[in-house]
Amino acid sequence: MKYVSLKNRLLLGSFIVCSVITLGISTYQISRLQQREFKLLQHEISSFKQSAMPSISEAVWNYDWAMVETIAASQANQILTHLEICGLEKGECSRSGSAGQEPFREYRQDIQYQLSPTAQKQKIGTAYLQLHYQPFSQLFKRYIFSEFLTNGLGVFGVAISIFLLFHLRAIRRLIRIANYTREIDLTAVEKLQPLNFTSKSRGSTLDEVDFLAEAMDGFIGRIKEEFSRRKKLEQQLNQAQKMEALGTLAGGIAHDFNNILAAMLGYVQLSYNSAEIDSKLRSRLEQVLIAGERAKALISQILLFSRKSEDFTQSINLTDIITEALDLVRGSLPGKITIETDLDENLWICGDADQLHQVIVNLSTNAIYELSKQGGTIIVSLTSQELSKQQAEIWGLDEGGYVRLTFCDNGPGVPVENRERIFDPFFTTKKVGKGSGLGLSVVHGIVLSHDGKIVLESDRGTGACFALYFPQVKAVEPVMKHKELTPLRGHEHLLLVDDERVVVEMGQDMLQSLGYNVSTCLSSAEAMQQLVSSEEIDLVITDLTMPEMNGVDLARKMKQQKPDLPFILWTGHADLLDRTALQDGTIAQLLYKPFTMEDLSQAVRQVLDRT
Repeated sequence: MKYVSLKNRLLLGSFIVCSVITLGISTYQISRLQQREFKLLQHEISSFKQSAMPSISEAVWNYDWAMVETIAASQANQILTHLEICGLEKGECSRSGSAGQEPFREYRQDIQYQLSPTAQKQKIGTAYLQLHYQPFSQLFKRYIFSEFLTNGLGVFGVAISIFLLFHLRAIRRLIRIANYTREIDLTAVEKLQPLNFTSKSRGSTLDEVDFLAEAMDGFIGRIKEEFSRRKKLEQQLNQAQKMEALGTLAGGIAHDFNNILAAMLGYVQLSYNSAEIDSKLRSRLEQVLIAGERAKALISQILLFSRKSEDFTQSINLTDIITEALDLVRGSLPGKITIETDLDENLWICGDADQLHQVIVNLSTNAIYELSKQGGTIIVSLTSQELSKQQAEIWGLDEGGYVRLTFCDNGPGVPVENRERIFDPFFTTKKVGKGSGLGLSVVHGIVLSHDGKIVLESDRGTGACFALYFPQVKAVEPVMKHKELTPLRGHEHLLLVDDERVVVEMGQDMLQSLGYNVSTCLSSAEAMQQLVSSEEIDLVITDLTMPEMNGVDLARKMKQQKPDLPFILWTGHADLLDRTALQDGTIAQLLYKPFTMEDLSQAVRQVLDRT
């Protein structure tokens, strides 16, 4: 396509319009000249009637044709080009001028004579006149150039003045807008500067070009906001994908380690129960159990990090959890560190109290470590906040009401280079032996499992400030749970199914020590055969993740043959469990690895007693 500048278009358009206007004015003025010609014809006729007609009438009455001819000759001119006077009685005529000069207009009038003032006029002859005039075409050819030139000076002068004024006020700014839009680079949109047409030099008056510039500035501003929003979304997506990958890895490792740890702790507990009281062996086994419990707690933290969401049904007053956790923290707080709180006591969320308690403790531990040298203040506040659709979208949340927990300190803060890694598992800036690097990653996992979001607010100046968002619910009285810790015995026939031989043997030893009759299988296919060939089975305990067929599918297939057969599912990776299996009764009880003998005995006894 051919490019034509707005300036050239306006010049060409102005020239054409001015030419048409000038031509129209000139044509109108020439038509006025012709009207003036016609008025001259009327004036000539009127002059002939008033001045020459009485003398001609007297001469014709007296038959003085010489006088008639003289009068007629004196009346001929450029306008009255032909004059003919004729009498009635003798048929004599007198002619002067040249007849037939085109174009002309004819005029005829009777010649009358009155003998006395009281006598009646009588006709004594006729007068015939031809009056010549200039046609419009002749006038147009004669005067068009001079009229066009004269009128054009005025019209074009006014047009040029208007164009120059418009060019100064509009075209230059339009050209600037065109150049501005042409140079827009969306890859560097954050560097775009506004046009700023409505500056102080423009005064208080605005026109359409100013509004266009304002609209352009607003459009660029919205583009910047959209690019910023998309950049944040990309960062959130990258962070979420990284955390998901790390969580999957951590969860897989934790699952495999849970199987190993379950067998180790099980056999250690069996050995501990069998050892003589006050013996060195029992004392050593007790230390192994303590270390195993620490390992169990560490694996639980890894699983909390990898767990994305849970179906929590208990409503919790978050203020009570925070107060309880902070009271525990204050017991070991250095004297130069203080804690300030501003908590709304009427805010409830749906979740797990133990996990949320751990969140507060972990955040407090990190803040205390950062403030341990110079001292400082920890500020904890709890408020409600409505998240807009745009803000919720950036954080991957749903629009609506949230409980906002802020945990801030006035310490050195988080360095810029570490802000994207602070939630990574095992990442720590502490010295060796001072931390495992799981504190914030566990907090992140717990908040995520509660359908919430944790954000490091890096724009608050000094110190570190974390904002935690939890979906807000209506206040409901929490249901208190009581857990029995006494091992329970029995005599029923149990079937253990797990692809890890060491776990099966450990479980068999535990349950047999409690009086149960225990059969074992290392695969789902073997368990199906055992169900058909063996004697009556009262309960099946199966692992979740097994080759060929997982524990839930095994339970459903076995229930096709024995619908009343109860199942306990033990697992070290509950996130892989289809929760519908618990809801529809396929699985009667869920037991997490590693477990103690008391945990196993309680689960078995509860299921058998219900059955």
